[in-house]
Amino acid sequence: MSMTAAKAAELMRRAGAPLPYAAGPKDTEEDEDQEWEEGDGEWEYYDEDDGAEEQVEMVDEHGKELRQIRPQMGGRNRMRNVGIHTIEIYYPQFYFKQLDMEEYDARPDRYGPSVIGKYTKGIGQVEARYPTDDEDPVSFAMTVTHRLIERMEREGFNETHKYSQDGSTLKCWNSIGRLDVGSESLIDRSKSMKAYVMDLFERHGDGEGNIEGVDLYNACYGGQAAGLSCQNWVESDRWDGRYGIAIATDVSDAPHQALFTVGAACTATLYYPDAPLPHHSHRSSCILHRFDFFKPVGWYHMGPVVDGKYSIDAYMNCVDTCYHGLKQKMNGRPLLQITDYNVFHTGGGYHVVKKAFDRCIRSEDPKTPAAVREEYVKAKLLPSVHLLKLIGPCHTVSSFLNISSVIMSEWDKALGKILLVFTYGSGCASTMYQLRFDDIAWMDPLAVWKVRQLYREAINVKPECQLHQVYVDTWMKFDYRPHGRKLHGFGYHTLQLDAYYLMEIDPWGRRFYHRGGMRTGPMDTRKMNANAVHYDKIENRSLREKFGDLPPDGVSWEAAKKGVDDAGKSLEDKWREIEQEMIFEADVEVEGQAEVIDEKLSRGAFSRKLIVREVGRPLALADDGQAHTYQIIGTWTSMKEAQDMTKTFGGSFTFEVALGANCWEQFYLICDSDRSQKIYPAMPRSFKDMPCVGPHPGPEPPLCWLLSGTPGYDLPGDDEGRPGSRYLVTFSPGKVKYLSWEKVADSPASFTDTGEYYVIGTWSNWKPQIMEQDPNRQGRYSLEVQKSSLGLKFQILRNQDSMQRIYPDVDLDRPGDLYSRVADVGEMGEGRHWEIDGQDGDVFQIILERDPQDLSEICVSWHRLDSRQTK
Repeated sequence: MSMTAAKAAELMRRAGAPLPYAAGPKDTEEDEDQEWEEGDGEWEYYDEDDGAEEQVEMVDEHGKELRQIRPQMGGRNRMRNVGIHTIEIYYPQFYFKQLDMEEYDARPDRYGPSVIGKYTKGIGQVEARYPTDDEDPVSFAMTVTHRLIERMEREGFNETHKYSQDGSTLKCWNSIGRLDVGSESLIDRSKSMKAYVMDLFERHGDGEGNIEGVDLYNACYGGQAAGLSCQNWVESDRWDGRYGIAIATDVSDAPHQALFTVGAACTATLYYPDAPLPHHSHRSSCILHRFDFFKPVGWYHMGPVVDGKYSIDAYMNCVDTCYHGLKQKMNGRPLLQITDYNVFHTGGGYHVVKKAFDRCIRSEDPKTPAAVREEYVKAKLLPSVHLLKLIGPCHTVSSFLNISSVIMSEWDKALGKILLVFTYGSGCASTMYQLRFDDIAWMDPLAVWKVRQLYREAINVKPECQLHQVYVDTWMKFDYRPHGRKLHGFGYHTLQLDAYYLMEIDPWGRRFYHRGGMRTGPMDTRKMNANAVHYDKIENRSLREKFGDLPPDGVSWEAAKKGVDDAGKSLEDKWREIEQEMIFEADVEVEGQAEVIDEKLSRGAFSRKLIVREVGRPLALADDGQAHTYQIIGTWTSMKEAQDMTKTFGGSFTFEVALGANCWEQFYLICDSDRSQKIYPAMPRSFKDMPCVGPHPGPEPPLCWLLSGTPGYDLPGDDEGRPGSRYLVTFSPGKVKYLSWEKVADSPASFTDTGEYYVIGTWSNWKPQIMEQDPNRQGRYSLEVQKSSLGLKFQILRNQDSMQRIYPDVDLDRPGDLYSRVADVGEMGEGRHWEIDGQDGDVFQIILERDPQDLSEICVSWHRLDSRQTK
């Protein structure tokens, strides 16, 4: 039965719904006084949809027909066949093979040969994914949301036109009406992770902020809670015609001692009516109070307090309760017999899933033969674990990954079949429900997905590489910049352009992210909502510009965008030009090292002769395509010992340096243990990320990098350190060489200066004499000397290193005395010395005192002991 436009408008107004059309002539006073009575205004149904959509015939003031097919506030019916349209999956690049993990853990210093077969055959895993410290559950959620919206635009499955008043399609960034995030890896006890994701909608959706939902958490159940929230919202009278997204995001982190248990992924599940995979029939839940697994506030590390066996018992009890509860709602029907596929939450690998499935089989019929049980496993369970075996256990993401596995592996074979889902979170909460395959979801078949997605930019890392440990160590970090990728030799070129990366945790704990990380340039604010850009400034957010250009171990964003700099030269050309100039200058200073190939008088000045020499020495040995080794020579060995650098999986070379008592170290590199093939900076005492020169003989003494922990105006805060702080130096060879370092460990609680101190003076012809350390007083050293006709002028060296001189802060034309201040330790003290007055034969004790608590406090003194006959 049809209604007039005025009558329909009045009913909608009284129900509190906005008018989707021009209401026509003004309603009469009689109409306004009418009360709503049940049965007023019947809704027409589309026969072909069997009541799936509700319709009322309306006309505007011009007589044009309008349709209201979206349920309104106070309506009597809800949308039907609501469920999953697609699931967007994200997983980090880094992975290892469980076979390699078994071989690694079988070593005597790990767990021994007994682990062989436990991870592959026992737990049933094939590979595992994990991040390093430049990703976290928030960056996962931002990545998966952005990719999902882009896929909606690219593949055109935005169907908001079906439920809009005027039949128009909303823009994809404005087509989401609810977004819930489920996780057990919260980064803040107040601010929701969903708020970070909303930054994308504000920027790209013209200020879009009208999206319901926040975070939900209860161990692994949080993701499913988000899914049920979206499902309920789309089915409700409060639904506004837009999509719901449930994000499940977690890192199942594991310290290096238990790396085989790691896993990481994130899913964004899209909910809407007329779904290919709608929720079907009833559902049953079991939520109890259990202390089998929990993460108390202030716990000293990222992992939980867990009782493994008790946690499995809680899981199985929930399986039983949900199974019997759902069976009762289904009038006692045997669930496994009316179900074609089964999905179980995965907390610790495939073996737990199989045990849960076996439990359900035995609950239905304890006498089920083993052969029948195995057939059930093969047909009903195995389709759900393909992704699990490749990605690993993932907390809240688990059930969505396993649902995806069934969709992608069975694809068109699943049409018309029923999927039973059990989802669980320790502590404990669980739900069991059914899905029905009405159509093929917007997802790739499994074989296509593996080729196109799973191994796209994937990086296979050997288990001995402690890349994930860096992420584990970020727990409770403030004022922090990620460094794990560089620490283990993976350059910025390994970053994915369409993934979000953590750029910084500031001193207040605020986190800042950027799509593509350091591999991409700043955001194009011209295409973004002005309000979002305004708050970037108001809140002083750390945007991409703060972190500078990409260091040249890959292609910089400027080079990728422009190709050349303002002068027409690429960064590579500019750095190689600097290198050429330095090497040329070094060559021409030495006669006879280059063959003269041309000689003539200058046209402009006949008194000058132009000589062209051919440089016979190779410019860069490292560019010859051969394998080379690299060694580092530094002040910590008094520039004497060349120490091998370690080659990383990414082709770079690393060496860990600990700051000594002076809070700085200097160093240069050599190639193939050949000191005539130095690699050095283009300027003395160079900071990191500056042009490199060589391999080449270079000047003497060599130009060095200065690794200093002393704060300075140009020193990033994360590089500040104290004696004992450890830094990882990374050198990347190639056409453009690149050297940098990152602090990897703070100074220990108590630092002991292990250096030796030597006096050099006139009485020994400036040969070093070791000072004796006082066994009863740390930091005190002494040496007895006797005055002769040679005098008593002296300096002190640490480790016989001329770059670590201890000398008086005086001018060159006068010596220091007992009251002279000690200058900063360094190599600039040549020619500056103390002088002791006395008579020939007088014996003095020279004393060096260095405060162990503040090594910058140095005192040099002496006193007369006696007088002896000179030799």
